[in-house]
Amino acid sequence: MKIVAVVMALCLAALAPAEDRILRVEAVVHAPAKDLWAAFQTGEGIQKLWGVAKAEVDFKPGGSIRTTYDANIDVKSDAAIVNDIVTFEPERVLVLKSHAPANAPDFIKAICETGWTVLRLEPLTPTSTRVIVTGMGYKDGPVYDQAYEFFREGNGFTLEKMKKGFDAPEREKTAAAIADRFRSMVGDWEFAQPRPDGGTFRGKTTFRSLFDGRVYFAAGFLGDDKKMLQHSHFTAAVDPRSGEWIVWNFDQDGSYTVAPISISGDTMTLDWNTWNSEGVLVPYQVKYIFQPDGAFDTHVLASPNPDGTRNTIAKVHYVRSKDAGTPLPPQK
Repeated sequence: MKIVAVVMALCLAALAPAEDRILRVEAVVHAPAKDLWAAFQTGEGIQKLWGVAKAEVDFKPGGSIRTTYDANIDVKSDAAIVNDIVTFEPERVLVLKSHAPANAPDFIKAICETGWTVLRLEPLTPTSTRVIVTGMGYKDGPVYDQAYEFFREGNGFTLEKMKKGFDAPEREKTAAAIADRFRSMVGDWEFAQPRPDGGTFRGKTTFRSLFDGRVYFAAGFLGDDKKMLQHSHFTAAVDPRSGEWIVWNFDQDGSYTVAPISISGDTMTLDWNTWNSEGVLVPYQVKYIFQPDGAFDTHVLASPNPDGTRNTIAKVHYVRSKDAGTPLPPQK
């Protein structure tokens, strides 16, 4: 067994080009990993991802992605850039082996001969992904120095194109609108409504602001006329990794929720991705529907049905508690 282990170690050492340099460039793209992965599988998607003029994709191990930055070049010709698909892990890793166009400079041909590229998709939130492009096979010498600098700049340029291609044009406006809605919710809230058994379903929520509105937290309580127990602890803030508002929530059962936020008119929607106490993901949805008088309705929706619709778990109408004071105005 020791002999086998030594032989394996020697073989692995021989395969590992320790002297080669690694070029790693990364960026956060405001899109789910599944959307980016889907884009890699079509010509239109590659145009959006890489900012090329034309693209043709045969997405499978052994297939290829053929591109050109010049709309006058045929992607089937030897003047196109060809990236063979070596292997992949869906929605996470794509390994490519590049082939230089026929008229490419020597430094491009050199790195295409010895190198390969690994693209990794690292989900940061349900709506944002860190994209990491790692180039390998850069050997010593001026030719490889030139190739390294060319692709360091070029891969950075490509990631900027990717960010712009997927970034929602209203993202900053949306973030400001979400902040205003949270600010309007600061205070103490309650609801009471009849249950089918004749009792009363009651809830209370305290909603507070921290650090001049950079963080909001809430403690929610549910119960009846006799007893109220804490149901959840809710924190909302801008995730520094993605720059987007997001909610983190824990409930009385130990469930953990990560919820990206969207807003349309008077409705703020939280995609309530909950990992329950058994570690199973349950994709609920919570909607806050704001009323003209300052109150708001909360709708809790179940996981999607096969046709995409959702059944309603609960609907409640929150009003400001008598001792809560007046709401804070939106920030300007």
